Amino acid sequence: MDATTKFASNVTLINVTEQETFNTTSSNVSGWKFPPVGYYENTKVLLWRVIPPILISIGTIGNAMTIFVLLRQKKMTSTAMFLFALALSDTLLLFSELLPDWVLYTWGVDIWPSNPGCKTIVYLAYCSTHLSSWLIVAVTLERTACVLFPHKVRLGCSPRNAGLIIVTIVLVVFGINIILLVIFERNGYEGFKCAPSTKGHLDLFDYAYRWIDFTLTFGAPFPLLLIGNVIIVVQLARSRSRRQRMNISSQARDTRPLSILMIALCVLFLVTITPVIFISVYFRYQYDKLLALRLVDPYTAKRDTEYFNFLYDVFALVSYFNATFNFAIYVFSGSKFRAELRSLLCCKATKGASLFGS
Repeated sequence: MDATTKFASNVTLINVTEQETFNTTSSNVSGWKFPPVGYYENTKVLLWRVIPPILISIGTIGNAMTIFVLLRQKKMTSTAMFLFALALSDTLLLFSELLPDWVLYTWGVDIWPSNPGCKTIVYLAYCSTHLSSWLIVAVTLERTACVLFPHKVRLGCSPRNAGLIIVTIVLVVFGINIILLVIFERNGYEGFKCAPSTKGHLDLFDYAYRWIDFTLTFGAPFPLLLIGNVIIVVQLARSRSRRQRMNISSQARDTRPLSILMIALCVLFLVTITPVIFISVYFRYQYDKLLALRLVDPYTAKRDTEYFNFLYDVFALVSYFNATFNFAIYVFSGSKFRAELRSLLCCKATKGASLFGS
C-alpha cells in the first residue's frame, strides 16, 4: 500500500519516514535495487484484498440491523442510545478506514484523489476510531454506575443525559482532531500523497499528535475500561452471593445479562485493539536498528521491514474486528434483542420489550 495512505487501523500511523528510509538510496548503496517482493509482502497484499470486503459486509449488515432494531423501540434507554451511536461510529470507521485501503490494494485506485478528499478521509478515520473507543468507555461507566448505585439509576442514567454525553464526546473528538485538516495535504512532504505537508507538520504529527491519538484510542480508555469491568465483575459476584443467601428468584429484575454484555464488548475491544497498539510502540524501538542495518545489509533490512509491516498489517486487520462483530455480541447475549431481531426480519410488530434496559 502507498505509505501515505496506510493508516494501520488509524490507531497509530507509522512514521512516513519509515517508508522514506527504504524508498531512497543512500550514498554507499547508490544504484542498488531491492530484491523482488518477498513472501511477507505477497501475503500482506493477499490479506488486504480478501479480508476487508468480508469485514465491511458483515460489519455494515450487523450495524444496520442493530440500528433498525433499536429504532423500533418506543423509547430507547440510555444504554441503547450509546449502542446506537456506537453502531453509527463503527460503520463510519469501516468505510473511512478499511474501504479506501482495500480499494487501493485491490485496484490501485485512490478513491479520494482531491485535496479536500484527502483531508476528509484522514479526519473521519481518526475521529471514528476515537469515537468508538470513548462510546464504549461511556456505556461501560454507565453500567458501572448502575451496579454501584442501583437505586439511583433512574436519576442519572436517563436517555437525556446519555444524549448530552454523546454530543459532548462528538464535539470534543471532532474538535481535537481538527488539527489534521491543517497538517495533511494531498501532495505531502517529500512527495508522499495525503501526508503531512511540511517537515514541521510531519514533526508535529510524529511528536505531538501521535501521543494524542494513542491517548484517545487506548491510553485513557484502557484503564477506565479495566477499572469499570473489575467493578462490574465484583458487583455481579456479590449480587449472586446475596441472591443465594436470601433465596431470591433470579427472575426479579435480573440485570446480569446486560452487565455481561458490557463486559463482552470491552473484552472484544481490548483483545482486538491492544496488539496493534503494542506493535506500533515496539516498532519505534526497532526503527533506528533497521535504519542502521540498511546501511550495512540492505537486503536483510528490506526483509526485516517487510516482516514488521506484515505483522503490523495483520494486527491492524484484527483491530477492525471490534467494529465488525459487536452485533454478534448483542445477538448471543440478549434474548430480548434476538426476539426483536426475529420480529424485524419477519416484518412483525415490535415486541414492546425495552432493550438494554437498566
